[in-house]
Amino acid sequence: MTVGIGVVTVALVGLGAAGSRAEERGVCVDRSSDVRVADDQCDDDSASSGAGYGGYGWYYIPAGRRAPAEGQAVAGQGSFVTPTNKSFTKGGVAADGGTVTRGGFFSGKGSFGG
Repeated sequence: MTVGIGVVTVALVGLGAAGSRAEERGVCVDRSSDVRVADDQCDDDSASSGAGYGGYGWYYIPAGRRAPAEGQAVAGQGSFVTPTNKSFTKGGVAADGGTVTRGGFFSGKGSFGG
């Protein structure tokens, strides 16, 4: 039992570390208006691709660029195309927006700033 718990703990820590080093962060966007909405609009598996379903899709913003707040339009900060050669994560950007930053393991930096 103890070994199983240790493995789960290490796996969860590893997942958190990968997310904190992401080079791009996804925010959920209403594709009909290009306006950012709450991430839970995209959280189901049917909306996991860049194209999205039901009018919503993940919009990936690279580190160093500013993410809009919910209710604001995305305007060339990123792309609906899911990154293939960079690390990325879906969600994790503050609802009020901010600059997407890339944090490292134990760096103390968050996923966003501002």
